[in-house]
Amino acid sequence: MANHDFILKKTTLPYLLVLQKRNISISNTSTLKLSKNITFSAEIGISYLRQNENQYSSKFRCTGDENVIDAWKDRLCVFYNTCYNKNTNQFYYFRFAQNKPKPLFYDSAKGMLYDFNIYRKHNAFVSLSSGGQTPWVPVIVNQTYPTKNFTRLHSLHSLMKTRYAAGNLGHGLWEDLGSIAYSMERMNIVDRKLVIMHLDEIANTTLFRTYHQYVIPALTENPMVEFKAYMKSFNTEYVCFDTLIVGGQLSVFPKPQIKENHGREALFYNWRSKIIEYNGFNPKFVPKKHHIIITNKSHSIAARPGSKRHRAIANLQEVEKFVRNTYPNISTEVVEWHAIPFDKQIEKILHTTILITPCGGVSLILPMLPHGAHAIVMDYYVTDPDHGLLLGQTGSMEGAFLNHISHVRKQYYQIYGPKDYEFDFPGANNAREAASIIVDMTRLQLLIDKALEEMEL
Repeated sequence: MANHDFILKKTTLPYLLVLQKRNISISNTSTLKLSKNITFSAEIGISYLRQNENQYSSKFRCTGDENVIDAWKDRLCVFYNTCYNKNTNQFYYFRFAQNKPKPLFYDSAKGMLYDFNIYRKHNAFVSLSSGGQTPWVPVIVNQTYPTKNFTRLHSLHSLMKTRYAAGNLGHGLWEDLGSIAYSMERMNIVDRKLVIMHLDEIANTTLFRTYHQYVIPALTENPMVEFKAYMKSFNTEYVCFDTLIVGGQLSVFPKPQIKENHGREALFYNWRSKIIEYNGFNPKFVPKKHHIIITNKSHSIAARPGSKRHRAIANLQEVEKFVRNTYPNISTEVVEWHAIPFDKQIEKILHTTILITPCGGVSLILPMLPHGAHAIVMDYYVTDPDHGLLLGQTGSMEGAFLNHISHVRKQYYQIYGPKDYEFDFPGANNAREAASIIVDMTRLQLLIDKALEEMEL
């Protein structure tokens, strides 16, 4: 069977892509297409050892711990010239047959390693999902790149698996999908023809439809595809990737594993800006007049059946009335974010100067605020010591992430005891998971006045 040399065209289907056959030799097309579609820092490429111009071996480069092979959960790698064998369901890493193999990894304890898997506690070199939930490793084969019965894909491909995206917008935006944007930036490679391959079936949820419409196009012109269906769409034994990016799925929220996100500020900001720009707005827009938004968390998929609410503002109506009466010259709006299309959410938040919000996933629209805006985010009272916090402390649920949204000023409405919250249902006893905040107006006014003062010309 003849080999096939493909580029990808955009379609609106969730996982099928139109493939256009190219009648140009492989060696002539890869450089041409890369120069048009992919931007990355220049790398040395000099022919010296290769005897046959069509003889390829696999290569890779990584960022992360390159001295401890078992530190795979946070490793990010780009693989070149790898192929997926549809008969064995394995990714092949091609190594020239040679008398003296070359080392692949330099482990501080194990020395030079010549295989991705040898002497391993885990069958993994990277993780395809955050938290190390989906280990992945290629199989080394001592043979050359296929010369028949293969399809070669020139565009950048990413293989990943979402962890929380189907049910949580914050995790989906800033971890699962955000990690793809972060990975390309960290590895100095950008391709608007990127194909995101989801290892499992893509969930048919409202949130995923939101991602398909408003978020994924900020990364690529192509839709996300389901890996298995995508592989089946090629009628060759091997599906080969010029460039495959794997790993790097960052966790940005969980304490105590993630105490802070030092050094990631630019990654978060650039991803935020790409989403805003794709949806037709200026990420550097700055409003000329004050506008206060108070979040009404009236809906949560995490709410227990029969509960009054879930991690909301308990005295919301009182808060709204107080803000309107105390600041009559400032427009004030109460917003139920889940009821508004995502692009309209962005438009609203970009015109906001003060956001008052409960903690939890609903607060994670905060990065879309304009430069210099203030966010007043509710803490929770620590009744169950966890996440690196002690009993009786005031906890900032997303603080490890929000503290590194550097263009927005955060003010945490602290919770000092049982008088500051009420449980969402009878029998609840964990104030982090099942309590809503009773806002004190004197303290709220202090924080709003501080915000207004700091936004003075």
